[in-house]
Amino acid sequence: MAVEWDAAAIRAKIEAAAMRGVITGAAAVQDDGTRRIQSPPKSGRIYVRRGVSHQASAPGEAPANDTGRLANSTDIRYDVPVLAAYVNWAAGYARALEYGTERMEPRPFARPSLIAKEKTIRDAIASEIAQVLQR
Repeated sequence: MAVEWDAAAIRAKIEAAAMRGVITGAAAVQDDGTRRIQSPPKSGRIYVRRGVSHQASAPGEAPANDTGRLANSTDIRYDVPVLAAYVNWAAGYARALEYGTERMEPRPFARPSLIAKEKTIRDAIASEIAQVLQR
């Protein structure tokens, strides 16, 4: 009895499954980062702008949501050949908030989201691959 083995087809199925897991994981990171921005409580200073009171974030906290621009500036770019996804917050000041500046301590949200969702990403990729291999 001979066993037929189409390595290229099997590899393609595994890579497609892994990419589905990457897509699931990237969405989880995006959702978590946006949630961190939009979720209170924040413990920074309180100020009034245009008659509206706003509580800023303190150093080390995710940025406080004010206009919604940062939270709504997110997108995901996929790089299928290398099985990768890049979650980006495109507001011009996102990098300054994440890493800080000479005049402001960091308000990280993207890196903590990636760390928090590491297991979710691994599990999503493993689950997708396992489903393909069970067929």
